[in-house]
Amino acid sequence: MSCTKFKPGPRRTSCLTCRQRRKKCDLSRPCCQRCLKGGFECLGYEDNELHKQGPTIPILSQSQLVPPAPVEAGSGSLETVTIGSSRFGQDANGIDMNHNPGPSILGAALLYGMNRPTNVSNHDWAVMYSPQDFDCSWPQERNSLATYQCLSTLRSSSTVGPFDESFDTRSPSNYLSRVIEELHRSIPPSVNAVQMIQEGHFLRIVNEYQLQRVSYWFMIPPAPIRDSLIARLKKSKTMIWTMSLGAKLFQALAQEPRSTAVRGYLGWVDKLEQRFTQETHCNPSLDDVADRLLAHLELAYLKFVTVDSISGYAILQKALPGFLRLVAADSSLYMEHPNGNLVVSFPRTLNSPRYELKRFVMYDTAAALVLGLSPLVEYGYDGECDSTSHGLEWIHGVPVVLVQTISQINSWRAGSRVTPLADWKALERSILAWEPQPVVPDGEDSGMQGVARLAVQESWRHVVLIYLYMGLCGVSSHDSRVQASIRQIVQLGETVTNLPIGIHMFTHYVIAGIGARLEKHRALVREKLLSFKDTRVWLFRGPQFSEVLAHLWHGIGAGGAPVIWDDYVRSRCAVVPI
Repeated sequence: MSCTKFKPGPRRTSCLTCRQRRKKCDLSRPCCQRCLKGGFECLGYEDNELHKQGPTIPILSQSQLVPPAPVEAGSGSLETVTIGSSRFGQDANGIDMNHNPGPSILGAALLYGMNRPTNVSNHDWAVMYSPQDFDCSWPQERNSLATYQCLSTLRSSSTVGPFDESFDTRSPSNYLSRVIEELHRSIPPSVNAVQMIQEGHFLRIVNEYQLQRVSYWFMIPPAPIRDSLIARLKKSKTMIWTMSLGAKLFQALAQEPRSTAVRGYLGWVDKLEQRFTQETHCNPSLDDVADRLLAHLELAYLKFVTVDSISGYAILQKALPGFLRLVAADSSLYMEHPNGNLVVSFPRTLNSPRYELKRFVMYDTAAALVLGLSPLVEYGYDGECDSTSHGLEWIHGVPVVLVQTISQINSWRAGSRVTPLADWKALERSILAWEPQPVVPDGEDSGMQGVARLAVQESWRHVVLIYLYMGLCGVSSHDSRVQASIRQIVQLGETVTNLPIGIHMFTHYVIAGIGARLEKHRALVREKLLSFKDTRVWLFRGPQFSEVLAHLWHGIGAGGAPVIWDDYVRSRCAVVPI
């Protein structure tokens, strides 16, 4: 049969990625902006020297990689690799993807090279220690990530599987080995490619997550605090998994809150939590315990802000053993009470360099206040917290001096044997004597934001005063001191109206709502709480606590009748049973 030869047409100008995806390219150099905005790796243009030299090896986009898992030598499976496609055979646009199996092979090679211990021979596979079927069960939507199941063991030359249909393992020179070998040969010895890949991937995840969270922090932390936190997170593979899941969950919530993808990601929160809880070693290192605790707290946060307080608190309770184990390993973090009991030192733990310990204490204290529960830990108070050492004020704006006072009242309400508070006036004096410290973050001029931050901090004084009078002294909401603090919270709240920092007034409005007797105050509290539904800064969801206060207002507090703190706790139990 004769073959008709056509004259070559004009040179194609689109980048290779847009051509494969059949999309219109914006022709940006050196990389197509359409590819980058869509989360694809731009493979460049035909006139690039890189593509003239030989066959194109597709490069996996960092946003499409699954978080690298910790490696343990001695086993023989490489679990799964995630790459950019929406189906095994076709992408979301119906383009046949089977002709180019390169991404899956190179993705496996990159992850294998990143995670392979140096003492493993070139003929062995290293295990990726990750949740079972983590990738292949990942919920998918159109134009999202697809997963490819890798070989669990190195197959014999006669075995053909899903990979083998596209990649001939029977060839004399294994293609996967050649890819890895050529990849490493092409990198100068002075460049640590593994470190570059890992750090780049990690920063990509952190940046996505920060878009959802850091922009709503009370203020951006200074570089030393921020860098130390990033360095801490980089050491934890479990946190990389968890932050990846959180980033995907928040993206899905922003697109369609009731989608199947959201339900799938929430299911993975449960699976990861079960994995962290069930997989315990006989004698894990303290770093392993710390990683698990930090991941547990992040999963608790995800459940608190996306589901409800019941689910979030259940995970927080499961994080308690890890917290106690870390405290027990450091004798400076606990103290002996005269009656012989060992208790956790609240100020020393909050001043600890371990971020996960400080975060647990903050969650425990906030949950006991807002939910009306006993703290999970019995604390001792043998000093004052150093507001400059813990860095938590940068996130929520809660002055640590007042956090310790809240915790002392929590302990007293729980019947603590080590926190006698016969002289409540001493606490009142310390609250009234506290003075907010104006802080201007790096690169920001003092102005409206500074005034707004001072308003939030000053409001905390009145939150704690209401808790002292109602929660400890047992006065009713009609007490003149309670009503005076409610008026102050409402007035200060007007200062931050329509400002992003206003979301940090969540707890203020809940506490003010407990004692609110005037309908105008109740209406304002209801409106504010209903607006706190997608901020995901505090552990609690505003609409849920709007229902709790509605139960209180239409029950024992109907018509502005006086209520006490225990009435609020009973309403919370009725609406949010824990």
